[in-house]
Amino acid sequence: MSILLKAPIKKTGLITKSKHVGPKTSSILLVSATIFIAVVLLMYTGIAFTEGTMKGYSECRGKIVGFEQKGMYGSPDQFKLALSYCDPK
Repeated sequence: MSILLKAPIKKTGLITKSKHVGPKTSSILLVSATIFIAVVLLMYTGIAFTEGTMKGYSECRGKIVGFEQKGMYGSPDQFKLALSYCDPK
């Protein structure tokens, strides 16, 4: 076992720096803006797709109803079958 004969020297004026650096405000804002833009683009794409699908269905249904009014379908089953072709796939 060893015995220290000298007391440790007290060093003054030394500044210790933390190795952990927190996220900067600019990086937080950049990530937030990126997420916001991605969500807006996904919503816009979804709405445009849904609108196009519904418009196509509406046009198809309108044509079939027009043919039905002209008496081209002999029974309600034929009319329902014709409408089933308008369903989105």
